[in-house]
Amino acid sequence: MIYTYAATAIAAAAIGFGGAWHTQAWRYDAQLSKLHAQHASESAKAEAATRAQEASFNQRLHDAQNAATKRETKLRADADAARRTVDGLRGTLYQFRASLPKASTAALIARADTAAELFGACVNEYRSVAESADRHAADAVMMLEAWPK
Repeated sequence: MIYTYAATAIAAAAIGFGGAWHTQAWRYDAQLSKLHAQHASESAKAEAATRAQEASFNQRLHDAQNAATKRETKLRADADAARRTVDGLRGTLYQFRASLPKASTAALIARADTAAELFGACVNEYRSVAESADRHAADAVMMLEAWPK
């Protein structure tokens, strides 16, 4: 009889242990499912944020390329206009040189003064262009050094 009670107690303990085991398994499965869902949600959010950041970067890159193309077009047009102006000035310079032997001394002095003033204006303009180019080069170097690596 004692064996019957002992067997019943062991069976009850085994059933209780098995039930507790399954209950814990269900709880842990529920927690794992919740963690998997949370991880999937956070992964989806992170992926969406990364895609949005990439799209923003691509848009800025596209805008920068368009702006660079527009600047390049304007620079080419300006260079063409400068080339045409130089060609016109070259003709004027040839006429000026051709008229020098026939000019009087007073006219030559006036022309020399005008040429000196023009040369001084050109020197000042070239100096201004050189300063602007140096500032631009310094800014470009600063931007390259500051760019994240």
